[in-house]
Amino acid sequence: MDGQLKYALKIVTVIALSGVMTTNAEAAEYLREVASKVYQTPGTAREIATRAQTCISQYLASGAVGGQLIINADLDGGIIVANSAIEYGSMPRWKIRSRFTFEAREGRFRIQQTNLERFNDQFNVGWNPIGKWAGSQWCKAEEAFVGSAATVAQCVQSKAARDDW
Repeated sequence: MDGQLKYALKIVTVIALSGVMTTNAEAAEYLREVASKVYQTPGTAREIATRAQTCISQYLASGAVGGQLIINADLDGGIIVANSAIEYGSMPRWKIRSRFTFEAREGRFRIQQTNLERFNDQFNVGWNPIGKWAGSQWCKAEEAFVGSAATVAQCVQSKAARDDW
């Protein structure tokens, strides 16, 4: 039984690596950006960005021990730029990271994620762009990025409702 399990794990690894190790010439394109819809919320650009700064600090991680989460915050301009690192999947478990840009204007905001990369300890191939080809599971990575932005957006909107306590 132990030999069968090892063989099955080798097969799974080969299949998974085939989605990771595709060359640039084989990739039709890469997942380069994930942008949210424009959310409506009360407040000035500064008020919204201030709430966002707190939400980003609560719900995002820099991805590096001691790493900088918020890279730049121009609250008057309504812009916050942060590092974001999250994980998704179960077999294999992937780490993904992005540059998370929050932009606010009077009564609205949006979130854009760029510099999208993926990493897996099991395959030891380092951080790489996320190719959009069969077997790469790029849709799951995109869902994880969308989910992290939605979590921050929901926090920003709910904090507007809770400001008067």
